[in-house]
This record gives sequence, C-alpha cells and structure tokens, in this order.
Amino acid sequence: MAVEYITSRNMISLIYETMRVMNVSVAHHSVRVGYILAKLLECRGTYEKYEIADFMILAMLHDIGAYKTDDVRKQLTYEAKRTLPHSIYGYLFLKYLSPFEERSKIVLYHHMDYTKTKDLDFRYRFELELLKIAEMMDIWYKAFGDKFEYSMINRYSGTKFDPEAVALFEEATKKDDFLERIKNNTFGEEVDEYEDYVLLSDEEKEKYLKMLMYCTGLRDESMVSETISVISVSRELVRKLNLSESDKNEVYYAALLHDIGMLAIPSQLLQAPRNLNEEEKNLIKTHVEIMEKMLEGKISPNIIKIAAAHHERFDGSGYPKGLKGSAMTNKDAILQISEYVVNAMDEKPYRRAYTKKEITDNLNNGIISGTYEAIVTDTFMKHYDDIIELAEDKADLALIMYQKLLRNYKQVYNSLA
Repeated sequence: MAVEYITSRNMISLIYETMRVMNVSVAHHSVRVGYILAKLLECRGTYEKYEIADFMILAMLHDIGAYKTDDVRKQLTYEAKRTLPHSIYGYLFLKYLSPFEERSKIVLYHHMDYTKTKDLDFRYRFELELLKIAEMMDIWYKAFGDKFEYSMINRYSGTKFDPEAVALFEEATKKDDFLERIKNNTFGEEVDEYEDYVLLSDEEKEKYLKMLMYCTGLRDESMVSETISVISVSRELVRKLNLSESDKNEVYYAALLHDIGMLAIPSQLLQAPRNLNEEEKNLIKTHVEIMEKMLEGKISPNIIKIAAAHHERFDGSGYPKGLKGSAMTNKDAILQISEYVVNAMDEKPYRRAYTKKEITDNLNNGIISGTYEAIVTDTFMKHYDDIIELAEDKADLALIMYQKLLRNYKQVYNSLA
C-alpha cells in the first residue's frame, strides 16, 4: 500500500509541488486561500485541527480546473469574468479522481453569489461560503494592493456573501491580523503547522497519488491513457516475472508517477502535430529530472530511481544520466519496456502506430545490442499477446472514471449556464 512509501505530510508537499510546477502564481494563490479559510474555521471554534487541515487542502485544490479550462496566466479573467468552466471541471475532477468526492460541490459553487447558494441542501454549505470570502480576499488584495481594505466585504453582505460568514471574517480579523502576515509573506510556518494535522488513510494516499497522475490530463488528455497503459503492461510483466509484492508495488508507483514531470512542459509541445526539433526534444527530456526533483525527499527512493530510469537504456544510450546495466535492475527494465511498447503502439500525429512485428523486431535487436535487459525483454515477447490483452482490458476499466468526468462536463455546464 502507498502508506509504506509516503507519509501524510509528504503527500501534501507533493500535491503542492505538483500545483507549483503547473503554475507558480496559481499555487501560491491557492495556499493563501487555504490559509485564510483555516483561520476562519479556527476562529469559529467548532472544528478539530485535522478537520481544518482537510478543508485547507481542499482550498489548495479549488482552482485545479483552471489548469484545464483557462489560461492560468490570466487569473482575473477566470476568477471574475469567466468563472463557470474551471469551477465545473474542478468539481468533476475532485469528485471522480480525488478523496474529496463528498465535498467537491464546494468547488462547483465557489464563485456563485450567496443569493444563489443560500438555499442549497448541502452539508458543507457554510464552509463553501467561507471559501468564497477567503478567495475574494486574496483576489481583491492582489488587485488593489495597498489600497485594499478588507472592510469593503461589508458592501456585499447578504448579496455576494453570507452575512454569517462576513461576521465571522470580521471577528477573525479583529482577533488575529493574519492578513498582514499574508501581505508580508510570513504565514508559511502556520501553514506547515496546519498540515502537520493531516491524517490520510491508505486509501486516501492511493487516491491522491492517482490524482497527481490524472493531473497530466490537464496538459494533454492522451497522457492519462498512456500512463494507465504503462501501469497495466508493467503489472502484467511483473506477474510473469514472479516479482515479490514489494517489488511489484515499487514498479506500480514508479509507473504511476513516471511522467508527472511533463506538467512543466508547455502543452503546445506535448500536442504538436509534427516532429519536434532538437531544442524542443531536449526541453521535453527535462521532464525526467523535473519529476525526480518533485518526488525527492517525499516518496521512497526506490520508486524515484525506477521512475527516473524509464528513458535509460542498458547500453548507456538513454537519458538523462546515460546509465548502464550495472547501475540498473529488472524493475528499471520492466518500466523501460512497458513505456517503450505503449509509446510504440500509440499512433502519433507525426507517425503511425507500430505493428506487433515491428515492436518485437526492435526489442530483439535491443537484446542483441544490449539496449534492453535480456530476461525482462524476452519474457515480454514470449507472452506478448497475453500481456497486451490483459493490460488493455485493465486499462479500459481504469479509464472509466476519467472518461465519466469528460462526458459530464458539458452536462453540468448546460445545467448551470
């Protein structure tokens, strides 16, 4: 289980790092909003510390839909003028792909005026109203700078904001000048203290790690299906090789996370309908080292090593380190073969999919040249049809929730527009 490989605290650090890699300013905004929400919940005095921490993490993810639906460099556009698309996508993303299924509607309604949400039959309606205030305080401060006065919120009490939530905000700011600490960027230690109370179950850690993989779909939807296929092929290959449960889990998590560094690569490169030039290819190659830095100190070093070697080759011809066979194991070889096969089987805008014969010929040549580890590669080829058939079936099942998200987006949009 994931509990063996990552702590709750490190899981939250990895979530933040993933958001930061996608866009620094949005990540910082989300942390500030989470901090303000935490201070409001703390002031109310009816929440346990772990509950406050959970809501703060949800707030850190409240704008995740914007990475898919908007240009995140234009924050005021999607936060003030075009609020529905990212709210809907974020809601569906968290509902289907995160541990926040029950609370995901907070994100769906977080830009709706109080006049439209006051009668919602929703367990977390008040926390929703507090998130609205937390978000707008940060947006207004960014927009008005030194001219910002948080008392301006009173003008919108009863219309845009819940009067009870406004009153709580006023009480909280009188008790503690936390907005000044945001202004001076001196609130980081408090955020760390809140995060220390995050207690994730094994199931929640597993969902969060999968959620980070699904984040690659915010850049390029095809990356989700490719990663799920790599996971499925590597799992079947692990079974054929009779690896231990520990080795099986390490390969699984390495396959799950091996391409999250792609989140730092511009979408126009990932989706380019042509062959890339050398400069562009070299930029894409940096995704391995980016992934390694994202995971470093947060998850098991064994998993990082396997994930970081997925483009290495046993003859030293791979990247980024040019490792040779003596520096790698059969676990590294499993992910390398799985990634190559899935990539070769996929049709690209600039080339057709490879046939089974072309793939096996390339693998045979790789054994002869020393590019691929012989035992793992030979095992894959002996069981090619069996592995691919089982992997495709399991990949189809794993994609169901993601495809449900994509299907439901238009339906929810039309119901709210």
